[in-house]
Amino acid sequence: MTWTCDDWNHKPYMRWVGARVTLAEGGQSRVELKVEPHHRGAMGTEAVNGAILAYLHDVAQGVAVRSLLGSDVRAIATLNLNISYVDAMAAGDLVVGVGRAISVRSAVAFAESEFLGASGQVCCRAAGTFRILRSRGRAAAAH
Repeated sequence: MTWTCDDWNHKPYMRWVGARVTLAEGGQSRVELKVEPHHRGAMGTEAVNGAILAYLHDVAQGVAVRSLLGSDVRAIATLNLNISYVDAMAAGDLVVGVGRAISVRSAVAFAESEFLGASGQVCCRAAGTFRILRSRGRAAAAH
């Protein structure tokens, strides 16, 4: 199964946060968040909260990785997510981030992502490691 943007956008965790996937192909992703008042409050300011940004990094990277995987994959799980907050996310109504799959192997994948502020500056970057969980038929065939 190839996951489309619509597949991602119908997930409860995407609807809950208010994010949308607008690109999910070829190891690339684009994630947008319509910023609402409950997303704000970082450092006691109007900036987007770091926990929300961490959530979005996980999504952006997971989407990029999943876009390269076949129908034998039943799930992917985040093993590690390392985030560097470069600047406060001073955002208007929309936050945009991109994810890239760096290396996708049989059981593990590596990805990176970044989110830009309203003036185009990088506000945060992240690198992640993901466990690829394949259907039993594939795992049994590999042994």
